[in-house]
Amino acid sequence: MMINRKNVKRVVIYINDSQKNNLQTFLHKIGFHYYTIQSKLEGSWEHGIRHLNNHVWPGSEAVFHLIVSGDKVDLLLKKLKSFRMELPDNVVMAVLVCPLDDFIYNMQTVEIEADDSTEKVFWLKDDE
Repeated sequence: MMINRKNVKRVVIYINDSQKNNLQTFLHKIGFHYYTIQSKLEGSWEHGIRHLNNHVWPGSEAVFHLIVSGDKVDLLLKKLKSFRMELPDNVVMAVLVCPLDDFIYNMQTVEIEADDSTEKVFWLKDDE
């Protein structure tokens, strides 16, 4: 996978769990094979739209996490819009696009100098 690590976006797709396999099939069909999935998530979308996986509010969500080259995001969104238009109206699907400061695919090969020191760092404080 060749991605400019400084020009990437994180795309998160929320969708009904019942449509998880359809979205996977669609992503593979358009040549997108780099994602992770969280399934069986419970949540509330708005008043009256909840998927809490119980008898009152049945159903659950799946969340797909994708890393996309910045110049390909608009194309992916257009394709996702086409995918969504083919689903039933009552299917919940939302997309979140976030900038990433950096994306390191493989820590072993990235050009970052390793630091083996055991020096203590105060991670939540500004350097003095």
